[in-house]
Amino acid sequence: MMQTPAVSRLSSDAIAASDAEPVVVDQAGAICIRKESGGDRFEVLLICGRTTGLWGIPKGHLEYGEDTPGAAVREAFEEAGVIGTALNDEIGGYTYSKVGKTAVYHVQVHLIAVVSMAPDFPEKGARAMRWVPASLAASLVGQPGLKTLLTERLGGLGNDSLASCAE
Repeated sequence: MMQTPAVSRLSSDAIAASDAEPVVVDQAGAICIRKESGGDRFEVLLICGRTTGLWGIPKGHLEYGEDTPGAAVREAFEEAGVIGTALNDEIGGYTYSKVGKTAVYHVQVHLIAVVSMAPDFPEKGARAMRWVPASLAASLVGQPGLKTLLTERLGGLGNDSLASCAE
């Protein structure tokens, strides 16, 4: 069966687009931690994605001239009202893609020691949030790369190790 020139051109364009290198978008993510109220264990703040409905962490783009610790602190505030401090260097990263987008997103993740929660913040009411024990966080998140990162970085850390990071 013979294809028309328009169909052939469309097919070639689709093939060429799928063979192209994807654009990589750098982002910063925040694993927000706090001590359990009245306890010795640590908790991690999870937020629900606005479009996916999956549990994850605050994350987003870097603004011009911003480093990843600064972006992680800003995203934690904008998305969840977290007021806190980035601890040490990044603890790792993961990559994900969005449905319908050709870009690949690379997230550099930082631990954020939560000092307090703001009563008002830019995305208040836009997404659900929940505090979970650090040991359970990996089992609840939707992104496979984030699940692996949480398992490797928090799953293997005892609360004593987290305590030394947060002080």
